[in-house]
Amino acid sequence: MITTSAKKPNFLKIIPPLQHSLVIKTDRALETPWHFHPEVELLYCIKGRGTDFVGNSINIIEEGELLLFGKNLPHTRLGDKEYYQNNTYESPEAIVVQFRENFLGDSFFEVSELAHLKDLLVRASRGLRFSGIARELVTSKIFKIRELSGLASILELLSILDVLASTNDYTFINPVDYVVKTHEKSSTKINQVYEYTISNFRENISLEHVASITNQSRSAFCRYFKAHTRKSYVEYLTEIRIAYACELLREGNHDVTRASFASGFNNLSNFNRQFKKVMNVTPREYRHTCMKKLSIAK
Repeated sequence: MITTSAKKPNFLKIIPPLQHSLVIKTDRALETPWHFHPEVELLYCIKGRGTDFVGNSINIIEEGELLLFGKNLPHTRLGDKEYYQNNTYESPEAIVVQFRENFLGDSFFEVSELAHLKDLLVRASRGLRFSGIARELVTSKIFKIRELSGLASILELLSILDVLASTNDYTFINPVDYVVKTHEKSSTKINQVYEYTISNFRENISLEHVASITNQSRSAFCRYFKAHTRKSYVEYLTEIRIAYACELLREGNHDVTRASFASGFNNLSNFNRQFKKVMNVTPREYRHTCMKKLSIAK
């Protein structure tokens, strides 16, 4: 059911354990609110099914994904409710490390020997996704840091950051860094749009209604949204729906028609056309490839 109001992303206050400057935890929740915090966050997904929402980017959660979120970058991870309702014995699991940029002092990363780490944190303002050898190296380290504390955990974190700062095996999650600048104010209109869309993309959403959330006319809202995101609102909404449809098709419990309507499309031919435009393959081809991978894995 579509709500008549939308919320800005929540400021999440992270309280580290007493006498510790790092938060290192195993997270088994995939229903966190759309939020941001001043801590940098390193996340390794051990297992989980659902969708990543980071800034204005939407991606299917992948087991083994290694992500780095810069300070104040809004994000949430939503689990696939239907999957977990049907598989109650399973639960998501991720290792999360959170720290402030100045947790070792305001000028720690200013020295020349650590310039590459400072550059990494700047790049993380757009969100980073790592792959290749770097991800493999950090995976073993992140399991190790979960068992450490005190100076040992700090040294291991610096080792992890050194690996991530020295690799080219990464992609930006967001194409531009405007998201951070927007959300640091925590009260801008774009925040309301993101929150509303993430909560209601399965429903019928009109431009007029979304525009009313921001107290703008339809035409003014369309100009505003594109200026901030470099894409139209319809494109953004379509990407969210396609990402969710991919998740449903990948699991194998939905055929193309069912996935189409479950992800918010009310016209199958339009779904097929938009899916091909975003994913460069048809929904049927995508589902076939996923089913083939599942059969090989078994």
